[in-house]
Amino acid sequence: RPETELLVDETLKILGTYLDEEAPEILDLGTGSGCIAASLTIAYPKGRMTALDCSSKALSLAHKNMQRLKLSKKIRLVKSYFFDAFKGKSIHRWDVIVSNPPYVPAEDWKALPREVQREPKLALLGGKKGLGAVRQILKDVPFYLKKPGWVILEIGKGQSKILIKELGSNKVFSRVRLVKDLAGIDRILIAQHG
Repeated sequence: RPETELLVDETLKILGTYLDEEAPEILDLGTGSGCIAASLTIAYPKGRMTALDCSSKALSLAHKNMQRLKLSKKIRLVKSYFFDAFKGKSIHRWDVIVSNPPYVPAEDWKALPREVQREPKLALLGGKKGLGAVRQILKDVPFYLKKPGWVILEIGKGQSKILIKELGSNKVFSRVRLVKDLAGIDRILIAQHG
C-alpha cells in the first residue's frame, strides 16, 4: 500500500545517514508477509535485518517470500510477541526499528474496504482507539534502541496529536517528526532515541 511504501521510503532516508563503513542493525517489528524487511534489505543491502512476528502463519509466509527473493541468508526471522524473545537475555539493541503495527480502531473495522478486511484482524486492529500496539512499542523501544537510534512507525488518522503529546511528556525521544501521506494525513511517526 502507498502508506507502507512511504514508511519504507522514510526508513531508507534514515539509513542513508549512516556512513559507508557502518552496517546498521535494523528490526522490522511485526513483519507479517515480510514485505518491509525484504524491501529494505534489497534497497539497503549493507544493513543487518531482523524481522519478527508473533504469528507462525505470518512467519511461514515471510520465510517463503524470503526464499523466493533469495534473501533467506540476509534476514533473520524471529517468532516473538513484541520484544518478548529478547527479554531476560543480554539486551540486543538496534540502530533502527521500523514497524507497521496494528493501528485501526476496533470501531472502524466495518468501514474498512473489503480487501483490507480479508487480512488477519491481529495485523490491523489496535484496540478501542487503535493505539494499543503503538503505545506498547513506544514504551518498550527505548530498551532496544541504540543511542542515538531511530523508531519509524506507520500510524492511523487522528493519532498523531495524541502520540506527539505523549512523547513530549516522557522526554525519552528527541527529534520527533511526522510525515504526511498523499491524502495529507500524518502517517509516519519518526523519533530519535537519546
